[in-house]
Amino acid sequence: MKKVLISLVYLSLLLVFSASACKKQKLPSGDHSFYCYIDGELFVPKGDPNFTTSPYDDDGYTFYKWEHNTTVYARDYEKYVVFFNTLSRSLGKHYLEESSGSLLDYSINHAIVVKNGTKYISKEGSGYIQYTESNDENVKGTFEFTLYNENDESDVIHVTGGHFDD
Repeated sequence: MKKVLISLVYLSLLLVFSASACKKQKLPSGDHSFYCYIDGELFVPKGDPNFTTSPYDDDGYTFYKWEHNTTVYARDYEKYVVFFNTLSRSLGKHYLEESSGSLLDYSINHAIVVKNGTKYISKEGSGYIQYTESNDENVKGTFEFTLYNENDESDVIHVTGGHFDD
């Protein structure tokens, strides 16, 4: 009987600690929010959304809307830089093309992630950016892609569960 009681106590403690370890981190939402998972790790840019200065200046999230193009830079320089560009903001999925590897290339649908100084780039059809709302006031959507080390295609990263809202 004593062994059963001790087992029940240990089982109860195990359940309590397991439940507390499974608490989900609150994800950003609403205007000026951005997050994604990079190889399963939640990435939320450090710093504030920034709509006026160079995307290379500080950590944060920068969203550019031109007549047709949309470009997103999300930065926490200690962890990642996430970049993607699309040629259209029309609703629906916009599939990625082969990236040139340049953060200044606004001529194609592509994505780049910089991780520890290594650049990972999109390949033809390796993911998408999906616009779920697109108007003059707000653009938001989701994204997922697999990116390849520009120097070693066998080294890949997976970006999943991406969300943006300007």
